Amino acid sequence: MVTKPLARSPLHDWHLAQGARLIERDGWQIVADYGRGEHESAAARSGVGLADLSAAAKCSFRGPGVESLLRSLVPDGVLSRGRVAPVLQGKAVLCRLTDEHLLAVSDNPADVAALEALARLPQVVATDVTSALARLALVGPRVEEVLRRLTQLDLGTALPPGHCAETALTGMEALLVRLPRSALPAVHIYVAWDVAECAWERVLEAGHDARIALLGTDAQVALAQ
Repeated sequence: MVTKPLARSPLHDWHLAQGARLIERDGWQIVADYGRGEHESAAARSGVGLADLSAAAKCSFRGPGVESLLRSLVPDGVLSRGRVAPVLQGKAVLCRLTDEHLLAVSDNPADVAALEALARLPQVVATDVTSALARLALVGPRVEEVLRRLTQLDLGTALPPGHCAETALTGMEALLVRLPRSALPAVHIYVAWDVAECAWERVLEAGHDARIALLGTDAQVALAQ
């Protein structure tokens, strides 16, 4: 029997070089921690933390049938451009990028598979973009301080909670998503898979003065509590 190799983040080698402890989850190798235990979550609570969430399932929906899809997913059937909404009982997030383009993201691949099934509507094209987009997460009270060094986007106007915005991140195309509700301020950054390491290092550099901490899944669970 041939065992399917585990999928890897575009930052896999970088994490290993930092002494990360990896675990398997949903067919992926992900970072459990960087050997700093409770320090990781404590640093994010007081300042800012950075996590690699590239293993999250991501699905793009395009076409004039997007409005019909929204009516089946969002309670009131309305999601304006640049807004974010939880779907599937809060287990997935839907971002409206344009009138005919939605991005669905979930930490559970089965949730996006369910979305793909719902997308079998006329004039909707569903595309799995899990390994096309890397997803980085900035968490903590100093998130905006770090982001202001990376983008000229007016974060207060263009990115309040529950919104998303496509912008330039130090010269790279990026999508910023601020979740509607979270235990701590949090912004997710989506960039093309092949520039993920460059984006990651630029975020770390921008967060140096804020003593940015690296976060594994153990710290992420602690921060959500």
